[in-house]
Amino acid sequence: LYTQPISPGLVAFAGKKNVIGAADQDIFAGGDGTDQFMNQALIANPAYLLALPYSTFTAGAVMPHDWGAVSAFVFDATDRTHKGLDLDGLFSEGVIVGSEVKVKTRFFGKPGEHHLGGIWKHLDLYDLRAPAPAPGYPYPPVLPAAATIRDSWTIYYGFDQYVQVFQGKRNTPGPVKPPRGWGFFGRASISDANPTPIRYFLSGGIGGDSPFGDNRGDAFGLGWFYVDASNEFGPVAQATFGPQDGAGVELFYRFQCTPWLAITPDVQYVKPGLGGLTSGDNAFIYGVRVNIRL
Repeated sequence: LYTQPISPGLVAFAGKKNVIGAADQDIFAGGDGTDQFMNQALIANPAYLLALPYSTFTAGAVMPHDWGAVSAFVFDATDRTHKGLDLDGLFSEGVIVGSEVKVKTRFFGKPGEHHLGGIWKHLDLYDLRAPAPAPGYPYPPVLPAAATIRDSWTIYYGFDQYVQVFQGKRNTPGPVKPPRGWGFFGRASISDANPTPIRYFLSGGIGGDSPFGDNRGDAFGLGWFYVDASNEFGPVAQATFGPQDGAGVELFYRFQCTPWLAITPDVQYVKPGLGGLTSGDNAFIYGVRVNIRL
């Protein structure tokens, strides 16, 4: 990704990148699943991930201010993960546009941030009201003659609020290094509910740098999420998938054993968002993650 300062108050960027964490990122609940939470619902808002490519071409601009920042971006709707720098068919399948405003706060004398944004997708997605589900329903690729809707949208909000701040800055990617500490986070969104299969989404929790292992760089997180399913699914899709509201809780603790080795036990309790023929039972999920950085 190429970035270029245009003026003291404007930075433009263009190129190819992983776009999953490009928007609605919380300090205590974000990233790519390697350092904080593992459940996708606590990494990024699942409502706008429908049809979002993993890696594609993008362009946009960021206007940083003392009070926060304003950003806007455009994505090619084609997933180009395995296509290198091939520009053939750029925007031929559609376009994804987004914008976000982020505001810094000092509630209770501690740093925090609030952000509000939206994403609009102009590409063909399955109409959830279609009489029968097609393969991959409701996700693309869309088959010929399938019932589709061309436009979809999601509006989202998120926040972080520090409760305790330690000395130093976080060792995170990018030019902006948030202060070290722990606090509360939250997300909320509302979507079109068709073709987006999620009507609204809520999440929240507590996390950040551990007060018990601060000298090592330990981190922790306890998060909860709730997914409200669209009520516009057709009768066959209702019988097959049984879309229902989903929810989950995740707890992790990252032991920073050495500067290059981190071990993270993780436990989740998940209520699936499917209740039909393809449904699964509520489940506890246990795991251990090991990160080695050379």
